[in-house]
Amino acid sequence: MADKIFRNGEIVDGSGKARFKADLAVEGDTIVAIGDLKDMQAPEIIDISGKVICPGFIDMHSHTDMSIAYIPEADSLLHQGITTAVTGHCGESPVPVTNHNRSYFRNPDEIKDIDLPWERLETMGGFLGFLEEIGTSLNITPIVGQGAIRSAVVGFSAERPTEDQMEAMQQLVEQAMDEGAIGISTGLIYPPGSYASTEELIEVTKPVGRRGGIYFSHIRDEGDKLIEATKEEIEIGRKTGAAIHHSHFKAAGRDNWEKAEPALRLIDQAVAEGLQMTSDMYPYTAGATGLVALLPEWAQEGGLGDIVKRLSDKATRLKMVASMKTEGFFSIAEWDKVLIAGSSNPAYSGKYISELAETSGKTPYDWIFDALLETRGQIGMILFMMSEENVKMQFNRPYMMVGTDASGMLFEGPFAQGAHPRAMGTFPRFLGKYVRDEKVLPLEEAIHRISGLPAWKLNFKDRGLIRRGYKADLVVFDPATILDKADFINPFQKPVGIDYVLVNGQTVVKFNVHTHARPGVITTH
Repeated sequence: MADKIFRNGEIVDGSGKARFKADLAVEGDTIVAIGDLKDMQAPEIIDISGKVICPGFIDMHSHTDMSIAYIPEADSLLHQGITTAVTGHCGESPVPVTNHNRSYFRNPDEIKDIDLPWERLETMGGFLGFLEEIGTSLNITPIVGQGAIRSAVVGFSAERPTEDQMEAMQQLVEQAMDEGAIGISTGLIYPPGSYASTEELIEVTKPVGRRGGIYFSHIRDEGDKLIEATKEEIEIGRKTGAAIHHSHFKAAGRDNWEKAEPALRLIDQAVAEGLQMTSDMYPYTAGATGLVALLPEWAQEGGLGDIVKRLSDKATRLKMVASMKTEGFFSIAEWDKVLIAGSSNPAYSGKYISELAETSGKTPYDWIFDALLETRGQIGMILFMMSEENVKMQFNRPYMMVGTDASGMLFEGPFAQGAHPRAMGTFPRFLGKYVRDEKVLPLEEAIHRISGLPAWKLNFKDRGLIRRGYKADLVVFDPATILDKADFINPFQKPVGIDYVLVNGQTVVKFNVHTHARPGVITTH
């Protein structure tokens, strides 16, 4: 006898094949039967007539890295139908921690109200062991960050690593993978990872290739030098043997929108040549990161303490303004399209830099510098810099998956602040706006992109498809009503149209209510 039977639903199995009507039975953490199950009994029989049942969604680009340790129920992700989060992206995994990076990684301003056994959370094994002890509501697939690796050995210096330091970085990569990481990630617009040369990246990624892992690449430039940066990640994949995954694909900045198609053609060519290369994106025309990313790369060297010193010096400010006008992150943005998403000063949230600067009687540059000083860098931004036409076009590539580029958050309380709406609405927006309304992809193909395809990339053997014997990571939703509700001014809104979310056979969300179950596991293969 099964534990649960879902009757009369349409199964979209994650393979891309046509949907079909059938019942589905779950026993323990496993799918045990699919078909006409009218003679099978179970304590819980659920009629899902008119609904779709499909594999749980795999978030290929999640930042629920350290946050999963103190928000283990990850409400904002589960309510979207996400059952597995791939974490540690953009070079920013929470481990490894050493004396070289401890003060930066364990910033007292960020952790003062969070009670965790910090001394245990300094290696991949220690961190994952802690997550297994406390339990999580969704599955976690970990990556180690190249920025974290570099800072653990070299600190926050731009200096070139010595041979001994290079060997130490490789050993840390090997240790992280031996303890559960499936690959390495980069965030090559963020110091200290951005200080690495192509040659250094190749060397630090070689252990990943030898272990059959994945190089997750937040490339060096998503704007003016998008083409060159895409070529660099392909070169790294070729020379290391690692599979390549291009993180949150975009052509950022109005002047660069036309570069999206040529960059995708480079990925097309790499795939045609036999490289295992894929990508992900989020279904929005705005990105998000910390306000500090607007500063020139050289101004971020050394970490927060050195940044504060530079911001306090008038001559250095003038030098930063000159750099920001011609290079770096802000060269592709516009003041009236940069929205403050969250800050230790709540008066800034929900307002554009152009408005805040005018109200304060400051130049936009001085407002940014003063706000960073006031908040000690604890301030985030949303940048409207992508093309809607490109978003639709990019989804048509067969290797394009979906990621939130967000952490698991709560919908209310002290942690419910400072978010891009993608944290709450990415997957319902993809299925509602782009699949149902815009008809960018058929539903079956769309479900494949967020379940079966990422499971293949991650080398999962028993997840990502609806098959007998596979783990019961499942979502039941109404294809006619599923939609995101989160917006840029009020992001903390639950999506609609999702009835059930199951992780390893246990119901974690039922009609938009989290059950507080924590059946998640660490999924490394």
